[in-house]
Amino acid sequence: MAGFYIINAIASDEGVLRLRGAAYVKLMMFLGTIIIGIFSVVFLLYTNSFLMKRRHKELALYNMLGMEKRHIAWILCYESLYVALIGIMGGLLCGILLHKLVTLALFKLLRFDVPFGFMISTAAIKTSVILFTSIIVITLLFNLVRIRRAKPIELLKSSSAGEKEPKSKWILALIGVLSLGAGYYIALTTKSPIQALSIYFLAVFLVIIGTYCLFTAISIVVLKQLRRNKKLYYKTRYFIGISGMLYRMKRNAVGLANICILSTMVLVMVSGTLSLYLGTEDMLDRFCPGQIVPQITINNEAENGFQKDIMIENIKDIISKNNGEIATFKDYTYLAFAAGRGESYYHTNIEESFNSDYVQFCFITEENYKKLTGREMKLEENEILFFSDTLKDKETIHIEAADYSFEFTIVEHLKSFPSIGNITAIVDIGYGVVKDEPVLQALYKGQMSAYGEMASDLKWVAIIDTDLKEDIQIKCAREIGNLSSADGLGDYKELLVNTRVENATDFYAGSGGFLFLGLFLGFLFNMATVLIIYYKQISEGYEDKVRFEIMQKVGLPKGDIKRSVSMQILIVFFAPLAVSAIHVAFDFKLMVKLLGLFSLTNNRLTMLCTLGILLGFAVIYGIVYGLTARTYYKIVSA
Repeated sequence: MAGFYIINAIASDEGVLRLRGAAYVKLMMFLGTIIIGIFSVVFLLYTNSFLMKRRHKELALYNMLGMEKRHIAWILCYESLYVALIGIMGGLLCGILLHKLVTLALFKLLRFDVPFGFMISTAAIKTSVILFTSIIVITLLFNLVRIRRAKPIELLKSSSAGEKEPKSKWILALIGVLSLGAGYYIALTTKSPIQALSIYFLAVFLVIIGTYCLFTAISIVVLKQLRRNKKLYYKTRYFIGISGMLYRMKRNAVGLANICILSTMVLVMVSGTLSLYLGTEDMLDRFCPGQIVPQITINNEAENGFQKDIMIENIKDIISKNNGEIATFKDYTYLAFAAGRGESYYHTNIEESFNSDYVQFCFITEENYKKLTGREMKLEENEILFFSDTLKDKETIHIEAADYSFEFTIVEHLKSFPSIGNITAIVDIGYGVVKDEPVLQALYKGQMSAYGEMASDLKWVAIIDTDLKEDIQIKCAREIGNLSSADGLGDYKELLVNTRVENATDFYAGSGGFLFLGLFLGFLFNMATVLIIYYKQISEGYEDKVRFEIMQKVGLPKGDIKRSVSMQILIVFFAPLAVSAIHVAFDFKLMVKLLGLFSLTNNRLTMLCTLGILLGFAVIYGIVYGLTARTYYKIVSA
């Protein structure tokens, strides 16, 4: 309740919405509101189901002692009313008190100025009250229907109704294996970020189905196969363990699957959003490598073409007039276009290129490469330096473009490439260094002859660093952006000017919003995981207490029983964590591809974040195990 109010209040805060980059924040908070709302419905219904199962005997005794079902219904109604008043009022009070603290943490992540004042959102209060009142009413209706249909004797025996031996569900087990296999296969074989985006939710859906089948059917099948091994099964420690595990998996399969899925969601969300936030500077370097970055889209068909030298003089004059000096100035011209991937070549067939697998090529000249890196090369017309994370096996680059044909021999596969072109890695990208301007012009004419109006233009970019303060940098960028053909620049199609300081605000608003949402949802899902574990341990404690006493009465040593039961609990408890780690390992490649949509290509950072979050979560999980196991043993040994 408190979490839902906080996210809703931030989304509707007019002070937040007036800030630069607030559009990203509003989108993140809107998504968070939907996710938390859906999660609240599912989790509270699950919790209600667990609690009502524990109360079956109590309600049956009420009935057998003379209370009619309508009296029990009134008891449930009064209980729901008290829960609604205490839960909703308490949740709103906590949400209102914590709202400012959470907003400060959010602004710290976004690098926003912290506003003064305290706000209570009436819109968020209304939405929260309506949602949670509806959930409580729905749970009450479920409980009333269950009580109306059930017979007292059935409620009394319901606690032992699950003692029948679980059946082997081969069809369900097969579905689980196929679902997990298909989900993992999709994750491992996805080639491009755009493909990852289109099939990610399918992979998630398959893995969720497979997870439920894994705990409800596959585990039963495996345990029964172990029981058929007589030499193994009829040893004391294995006999008790395998038999106990069969019944534990039957009773707790859905709860274990829920823990596994929630744990996976926490690990993926937090590690992904943390990688995105920590990689913001890398993304900024890629998108805006200088304090001021003008970009001209060149009009090659114009008689009075773009005058680069005059543009550079104008830029220097503007910075000088603002009492600044240029510390770094680099400029280059590049050409980027898409080409369809053939068997042994790349083509510019317009009907095929955008309906099949394709590659984004980006070319600069040897001279410009030297400006950007300081490295000098001597290339021939048919030679090329090449860089790509995914096309490393190529020895030649063969491009067929209408009447043009290009055959480049790769003389060196570069280990890195300077940030050029602001190209987002939605598909495989290949960066090439060609000999000179004529070769670059030939490539331009080739793709122009194939794509016509859809062809890419040559673009000129300058990377400028100065000694000016940030507000003066923005002022200079505005003045550069106001230059036109009247200033002697010649004819061009478009002039855009980016500044690092303005882009940093937008980038941190986006990545910080993602991280905040990931941490916030991760915290809520973690709390839900802890509560499910707690409910499961308490439930198992009361159920195992009777079994513990029976095994002692038939003569089994107390030490053997405790060791066997402890091993069962340990396996069942940590099975969801182990499966979650496997899910994350298979999901890693898919997550890297999705982060590529945000121009984050630092895979080492993503791996370190994922391993760090997994280790931290395992520590928290172990602490929860220690605390809940202690409660379990108190119940069993009482």
